[in-house]
Amino acid sequence: MSTESEKRVWAERWCRRIAAQGLSPVALSLVEFMHAFGFLGSQMLLMIQPLLTSIVDDAALERAIALLNSPELQDWLRLSLEEGESQGK
Repeated sequence: MSTESEKRVWAERWCRRIAAQGLSPVALSLVEFMHAFGFLGSQMLLMIQPLLTSIVDDAALERAIALLNSPELQDWLRLSLEEGESQGK
C-alpha cells in the first residue's frame, strides 16, 4: 500500500463495517492484541503469503500487513472504534 491516506481510507471503511455490525467491543480487544503482537503477525503473514495467494486477494493481504506494521494506524483505528462506540450509546 503506497500512501498513508490510502491506509486511513481502508481502515475507516473497516471501522464503519465493524460498527455497523455491532462488533466494536470485540474489535477493540483485537486491536489491543494487535498492538502488542502486530510485528510478529505481519512477519507471519509475509512468510505464508505464497500459500494465501489463491485464497486472499494480494491487495487485502498487503493492507493487513501494513496495518499490523503501523502502530499509528492501530491507534487511529482504536480511537475511531471507541469514538463510534461512545456515539452509538
